[in-house]
Parts: sequence; structure tokens; C-alpha cells
Amino acid sequence: MNTIKQKDAGTIRVADITIGQLSRGLYRSTATAFKELVSNAYDADATTVRIDTNYPEFDFISCIDNGTGMSLEEFLRYFNQEGIGHCTKRKRARDTTEIYKRPIIGRLGIGMLAIGQLCHSFQIESHYKDEKGKGKAYTATLTLLDDTIPDRERIIRDDDVKEKKLPVGQWQYKVIDFDERKKGFRIYSSDVRPTFRQEMKESIENMTKQKRKKIRFSQSDLQSGFYAVSKSVRDCNPYLEAIWELSVLCPLPYYGKIEECPVNLSSFKSRESQSKEYEQAIQFLKNRQTRLLDYTFTVVVDGIELRRHIQLPTEKGTTPMLYFVDFDEEIFGSRLKFSGYLFAQIASYVKPVELNGIQIRLRNVGIGGYDHTFLKYYRHIPTIRNRWVSGELFVDEGLESALNIDRDSFNEHDEHFKKLQTILHDKFEVVFNKINAVAQSLQGKKRDKTSEKLERTIREMVSRDSQGKFKLVQSDLGKTVPIVTVNKKKGEIILNRASHPLRKKKANLILEMVEVAYRIAENTAETEKEHHEIFYNILKETLDQLV
Repeated sequence: MNTIKQKDAGTIRVADITIGQLSRGLYRSTATAFKELVSNAYDADATTVRIDTNYPEFDFISCIDNGTGMSLEEFLRYFNQEGIGHCTKRKRARDTTEIYKRPIIGRLGIGMLAIGQLCHSFQIESHYKDEKGKGKAYTATLTLLDDTIPDRERIIRDDDVKEKKLPVGQWQYKVIDFDERKKGFRIYSSDVRPTFRQEMKESIENMTKQKRKKIRFSQSDLQSGFYAVSKSVRDCNPYLEAIWELSVLCPLPYYGKIEECPVNLSSFKSRESQSKEYEQAIQFLKNRQTRLLDYTFTVVVDGIELRRHIQLPTEKGTTPMLYFVDFDEEIFGSRLKFSGYLFAQIASYVKPVELNGIQIRLRNVGIGGYDHTFLKYYRHIPTIRNRWVSGELFVDEGLESALNIDRDSFNEHDEHFKKLQTILHDKFEVVFNKINAVAQSLQGKKRDKTSEKLERTIREMVSRDSQGKFKLVQSDLGKTVPIVTVNKKKGEIILNRASHPLRKKKANLILEMVEVAYRIAENTAETEKEHHEIFYNILKETLDQLV
């Protein structure tokens, strides 16, 4: 029996086997895997990163950037010495990149494993300059060994799984000549997982020939395509869905003119655009777009340059509202700083549904998709009205301690997350109360217009179908008098406005129509057949307007 020397205190350690499990697949989707590669290029001060899937065969994947590259020393430290999960990007108090002063995204150093979700092995090639400015380069091949990684159940149950240094793959490198034209980092694979290739190929093959021809699109084609879907981007296909998600997650500028995207200013009436919050939100978006453009970063997928395709409102004829969110305080000794906007369009769903909710962006990178629960505020609002709302929240400082390892979700009990959640919930209270008030007002106006139009129609029908013998009048005759009465001497069909036998206004309108139709038929028809025809025609015509 092995004895363990007891200590009063010690260091909590993480088993290397944990990282081994991560190499099997950490990321939720194709887009989130590609996002990690894009983030690495962003941190390397690349101006362009090009992703190629060899559409429409999808049998090759490459990601090429023109950044500073990865040195051989860093490669060896990453794969051989300290190991995967050891990141030096923020050492020596670095928080921004050297050239473009972008907020550094990477923290843990596991992003390169992302491509392992899409392939079994891959190659890298790096052309870089050392500290003395001398050009250097190398290539390396990395093979992931999925079958050598013990299954989770085996780890839990089997005493044999004791290895401290768990292999997750093999690597080998070769020094090559530096090429200035290739300066940057390349990662590519022809060993693509069959599941990825099959899903992408089937999604393209299932499209009509006409739609397939349009797949080689421009940014404007993407924009119109995403907003032409009936409800969801998922209605397109997995290939387009991956492009959509990647464009929304990456630290990219918005598509189009800032006056039109992400919020179209021309959709607001003068009254709606005079509030201080509206002005603050618009100024914030303009400043953010300028900052993102200044970062000089471009992502190209299969020859298509991406932009954030956010277009609000997504329906014409809505009543838009815009709110500003801003917070900057120390929470438990650590600064939390975020700003953003909340948008509502009354009374129509935001389309595609992927834009419904609130998206948190950490250092300009989207963390997960839009949260339809509004950080679990959903318990307080009707489902139908929360679908009218969209928004983005940009966290410039703090919250990183709450970020889960997949960079796609948060620890909801982290102090920064809880504070952000509280601030947003307070803001949602204001926004949704306003939405409810405006929606009820609009519904009331719509009902009044419907009632006025219906009354005009009934008035005309009373005169027409009674051949001028009767006219429709309104009077307050008290609650005990029936809803419709007839005065033959004066030739009047009287609507009693004091009578409301039913609880709902619309139900009372229908009851009025039935009564009026019956009274006209009763007092003008000479035969039973005429009585039936007059009653039926009046009721049919009025109900057609109301229902």
C-alpha cells in the first residue's frame, strides 16, 4: 500500500489529463473553433486572416495571417516544455498588442487546439523576426491522438489511469528559409474530419442550383441573404450559418454605413431621437465603429470579406427605441467597465432570431451568441415582447475571471458577472416597462381606428340595407338598456354606449354587429328569405373587417 506524506499546506494542481480531454473538442460549433484561430491572428497584429475550406469540397482547411508569427522558441515552450495552456501574451503587464494597440484576447494558450475539432492532424508554418530583427522560419506537423486519451468514464472508474504527462498527440518541426512574403502564421490540414466535410457538403448539395450559384457572394449578398430568411439563419444551411456566426463573433466593424448599421437612424421619428439616451447610444456606436476600423483587421472566408451583419430594425413600420448602458466602477478591488446599447422594435420580432437577446462582447469578441434570456431576466417579461429586443454590451475591462475555458460562456457566480447582471436587469426593467406602455398605447390606437372604421361601415350598411328607412346613432342609455335598440318612429338603430355585457371590447363589438344586423333584417325584410340574406350579408361584411 502506497503511503502519502502528509503536509499542512500545499498547491492545488490540475491533472494533465484534463488538457487531454480538451483536445477532443472544446468548442460549441465550427464558427467558435474558427474564432479562436482568428483571435490568435488578431493578437499577433495581423491585418488580414484568410480562412479557406476548399468550398464546395470541404476537404482542406487553412488559416493564414500576416501577423508577427510564432517563434520556434515559443512553439517548443508551447508543445514541449510548459505545455499547452501556457500563454505568454500578457506577460510583463502587456494588455494591448504592440503595433495596433488592440486589447489582447488570449489568456490561456489553448486556442490552437481549436482546429483539432475539425481535423485529426494539421501543419503549421511560421515566418517571423527575432528580437534582433533577423528573419526566421520553420514548419511543423502535429497529429492528435484521440484514441490514446482515456474516456471520461475510464478516468473515473479505472485505477490504471495514473499517467501524469498524458500525450494528446505528436509533433515534429523543421527549420526552413525565411520568406518575407510569407511573414506571419499558417495553419492548415487536409486530414479533415468526415463529419465536418459531410455536414458542409450536404448543406450545399441540398440547395437549389440557383441558390448554389449565388454562394460566391459579396458582403451585400450576405447582408440581403441573412435578412431574407423567414425566421432564422439556420434556415439557410450550416455553411452560411457558420459564416454568419463567425462574422458576429469576431472583433470586426459593422457592415455598411454607420448611419444605417447596426441601427438605422432614419427609422427613428424626431420625438424618438431627441432623448439623451438615444444620443449617447448613437455616439457610442460611432466611436466603437471608429475604434474597430482603426484596429485595421480583416477576416476573409473563402474569398468573402466579413463584417458584422447587424441591421436594426429588421422590420419596416415598427416603432423603434434605443437605450444606452454605461458602467465603470471597482468591484471587490477590480475594475469593471462596460458600455452598450439596447434596441427595441415595437411590435415585431427581431429577425433573424439570432439577433434577439443581448450579446456580451469581451475585448470586442462575442462570447457566445445573443442570450435570449437576457441574462435570466426572462422570468419577468412576456415571451412575445422579449423577441422585440436586441443589444450588445462591450466589456472593456474586467469580467475575464468569469470567462469559462471555452470562451463561450461565463461563471454566473463570479462577482463581476453578478454585478453586470444586476445593472442590466435594472436597465431591462426600464426598457420593458416602456415597451409595454408603448405597445399598449399603439394597440389602443389601433383598436380605436378599427372601431371608427367599423362604425362607419355599419352606418353605411344600415342606411343601404334598410333603403334609407333607418340610420345608425349612438347614445348613452344606461347599463340596464340593451346594447342595441330600435326607434321606428325616428328611423334609428341605436347603439347604447353604456352597455358592456361582455368583458372584452372586441367581444362587445362583435355582439353589437350581430344585434345591428338582426335589427336591420327584422325591420326591413318582408320575407324570411330576405331576412336571412340581409342578416348574413351585413354580418359577413362587418366581421370581415374586424377579424
